[in-house]
Amino acid sequence: MRLISDTALAVITIWQEARGESYEGRVAVAEVIRNRMKEHYSSDGTVAGTVCRKWQFSGWNTEDPNRVPSLKVDDDDPIVKDCLKAWQEANTDGTNVAKGATLYLNRAIVPVLPSWVSRSDEVAKIGAHTFYIPRI
Repeated sequence: MRLISDTALAVITIWQEARGESYEGRVAVAEVIRNRMKEHYSSDGTVAGTVCRKWQFSGWNTEDPNRVPSLKVDDDDPIVKDCLKAWQEANTDGTNVAKGATLYLNRAIVPVLPSWVSRSDEVAKIGAHTFYIPRI
C-alpha cells in the first residue's frame, strides 16, 4: 500500500511552485514534471523521484518556508483543485504550453542565474516563470 500517491505529490509540487500563477502556468509546471519523467531528466521516471530530487523543485527544499504548509493543503481548496486539474490535463490531453520544457525558474526571485540557463534555450514565458530546454 502506498501512503502518498503520485497524484498527491504532483499536485503538492504544482501548488508549491505555481499557486500564484494562472491556470496555464500551473499546467506548464505540471508539464515540466511530466517531461522530466518521460525523458528521465533529473528523474528516475517516477513522480517522487522527480519532484523530490535535491535542488530540483524549490518547494521541497528543506529551507523553503512553504514545504510544511504544502503538506497541509486541503483538497477542497480551489487552488488545490486547480492544481489537480492541471496535472490531470497535462497527463491525459498531452498539453504543450511549456513547449517541451524540462526546466524553469522565476528570474525575479533568483539572485544569480544558475549555470544551466546559459546552456539552455528559452522556449516559453508564462506568468513569472521562464521555461527552458537544455541544449544537447
